[in-house]
Amino acid sequence: MMSSTSELRDITGAKITTKFISVPGNELIANIRRTIMTRPTEFDLIDYVYVVNDRNQLEGVASLKEILQATDETEVRHMMKRNPVTVDFHTDQERMIYLVLKHGLKAMPVIDEHNCLKGIVPYDTILNIFHHEFREDILRSGGILHHIKEIEELTTPASKLVRARLPSLALGLLGGLLAAYIVSNFEQVIGSYIVLAAFIPVMVYLSDAVGTQSQTLIVRMIALEPEFSIRKYLTRELKIGGLLGIIFAALLFAAATLGWGSLILGLVIGSAMFLSILFQAFLATFLSTRLAKLNIDPALASGPLTTIISDITSLTMYFAIASALLFYFQ
Repeated sequence: MMSSTSELRDITGAKITTKFISVPGNELIANIRRTIMTRPTEFDLIDYVYVVNDRNQLEGVASLKEILQATDETEVRHMMKRNPVTVDFHTDQERMIYLVLKHGLKAMPVIDEHNCLKGIVPYDTILNIFHHEFREDILRSGGILHHIKEIEELTTPASKLVRARLPSLALGLLGGLLAAYIVSNFEQVIGSYIVLAAFIPVMVYLSDAVGTQSQTLIVRMIALEPEFSIRKYLTRELKIGGLLGIIFAALLFAAATLGWGSLILGLVIGSAMFLSILFQAFLATFLSTRLAKLNIDPALASGPLTTIISDITSLTMYFAIASALLFYFQ
């Protein structure tokens, strides 16, 4: 989504072959079998026979197994499966992979807005795309945005690998410095209630974890179901975040109250945990949907960037709530 080159590379239509078997609905099975047996090298795939009308619109599909089992005088339209699973020419290849796995297909027909058959994505290409997407997601989650082959090649110079990993780490450094600045501004609160510092790791970790989970799920949803209702999804994610917040807030409240013998500390930790988890679930989902609307790949917000945003907002909320509640109860 970042650029026109990336868009062309990632759409399903860029991966099609036009070397497949397509026949009219009244074609006899005997003729189809003869074509398969006498001209197999002309086609990139023979797993399916696609049935089209005189305008090249896709009407159905029959598998090779069905073709071999049918009688010679049967017309293919009488045994084809109607309304086959298809994708649009501009469908993201990740969604295409999802549909292939969901329906157990060996190839994917690609159509245009008029249901005209433009080509087929064969099985070996589908496997290559799946492998590429998996490797890309792994690298991206670690904040490495670079050519996959160069990253995995042992002969790639260390200097190039450093340049690939440095930007996200430098961003993390800036985020860490900002987080340190935020904590230092609450030095008086920490000084009067030093135990607050002991809970920073658990606050940051749980907030990061919830935000990362929410962002991973929404990025997948955007890729696989682009027409989903953002409002309904966001509402559901807020419910999930609220329930998770209540659970962990209650656990931390009990731990702080019983372990440190302070009801006020338990209230501070529990309240901050609940609000932080709820906010991170909202932020990760909302930010990803906004990026998608701006034609920016929401997956780019994953990894270090999400962690930085989560850390800064979690710490700010934690100490702000602590300051307010401690001031109120003292």
